[in-house]
Amino acid sequence: MKKTKVMKKTKLPPCVITSRESLESTVADIVRAKLEFAVRNAAMEREIADVQKRHQANLLLIARDLQSKEAGVYVYCQSNRAALFPEKKSIELLLATIGFELNPFSVEKLAKRDTWADIAARLAALDWGSAYVVDPEPAVSKSKLLADREKLTPDQLRQAGIAFNQEEQFYIRPKSEVAQETVTIKEAA
Repeated sequence: MKKTKVMKKTKLPPCVITSRESLESTVADIVRAKLEFAVRNAAMEREIADVQKRHQANLLLIARDLQSKEAGVYVYCQSNRAALFPEKKSIELLLATIGFELNPFSVEKLAKRDTWADIAARLAALDWGSAYVVDPEPAVSKSKLLADREKLTPDQLRQAGIAFNQEEQFYIRPKSEVAQETVTIKEAA
């Protein structure tokens, strides 16, 4: 692997301009530096684009293969959930842990046509709701709503036009020792 030289951070001396000539000279230096920066940045962007182009087809194939296989594993696990996960929501396999987990709660709109501005206005109009509105926009404070999730009643949520949602997701997590070994083998090759 090719190593690049890294510039050390050094404290630059202040730029002191004492005359019209030093002003002209400093501005000329700035213009040259900006032009050089633009040229080097464009060259870097071209190199990045070339690298992305070189790897894009292979990455797309791998991503499609992953998507297909993960879908198959999900369908199998969902279909055989009672047998595979009788006591826990996850199982340890040789190379990975797979299972189901709940995402953190989120604040959602009850009606798709509502905007968050509509909900903020609605909350501001409710005698209990102003604590969940932040200014200056006004906007909905989702973090405050989530913090008080247990305190708010279903009727209050309906009045405001919001709901708390928590979805379950399926995961496949490679074991860290397997991932590290794979990286080490790739670097040696």
